[in-house]
Amino acid sequence: MHQYFRRSIILAGFAAMMACSPQSMAGTKQIDGKFDIGGRSIRLTCLGTSGPTVIVDAGLGTAPVEDRAWQGIAAKVAPLARICLLDRAGLGGSDPAFKALRTSADAADDLERATRSAGLKPPFVIVGHSIGGLNAQVFASRHAEDVAALVLVSSTHPDQMRRWRALLPPAKPDDPKPLAAARDFLTTMEHDPSKNPEKLDLLTSEVQARKLGSLGDKPVMVLTQSPTWRMVPGLAEPLAVKLEDESQRMQKEFLRFSSNARQWIALRAGHHLPDEDPALVVAGISEAVIAVRNQKPEASH
Repeated sequence: MHQYFRRSIILAGFAAMMACSPQSMAGTKQIDGKFDIGGRSIRLTCLGTSGPTVIVDAGLGTAPVEDRAWQGIAAKVAPLARICLLDRAGLGGSDPAFKALRTSADAADDLERATRSAGLKPPFVIVGHSIGGLNAQVFASRHAEDVAALVLVSSTHPDQMRRWRALLPPAKPDDPKPLAAARDFLTTMEHDPSKNPEKLDLLTSEVQARKLGSLGDKPVMVLTQSPTWRMVPGLAEPLAVKLEDESQRMQKEFLRFSSNARQWIALRAGHHLPDEDPALVVAGISEAVIAVRNQKPEASH
């Protein structure tokens, strides 16, 4: 099921959860540094102390430790639960990876090693935005026992590029610039890792993400951009609508990961939900934390 949430409702609900939680406390920085994962280090910073621990994997090229939007979200979640921001290899304070090309499995394994090195105890609430959401799906597939809940924030779908490309008309010499740009982006992003800032092998990462099956009744929160969002500014409206309709269908497909899944759709915010509607992200993370705490111990593993 999905619901539309106004900002005032989100904030009111979050305040109510905070008021009734016996584990609420002021968020203080408990972990902050570079943690060795085998000859190189990953930067990780955490606020708060109460479990379950929330781990954030941000969008492509974003180092959440230094990102103001994610810093603000972390500050609001910290009184409820420990939340950790992690910079992927080569971003922010994290060392570059040893190999040039990376996959979501590499990012997922780095996350597992970094949390272990930092002394953080699973299972975690894994939060992934955009490409970070694809990484989160791979982490849940490879390290299911370490996942208490999954929060997908306008997450990349493993079939996204292919399904968007299928909606584009055949290329013509006189194609409008926005259409040509969209076709070029969807092709190069998937087939030319050298063109993205993290040298991510998206094609291989998509195959890895498709391996994720059911998470049983573990909480899964799907936070989706508004249907009014347009992927390519200037694209002819009928085609832009088709692309976003397909995006909405793919977002809804994430609900299959759990019998305890919910979808929240933003009223106006686009793909960059952490910047455009941080209250929605705070509410989704907070609900995942509360849901994990409310589960029977035998049902959370």
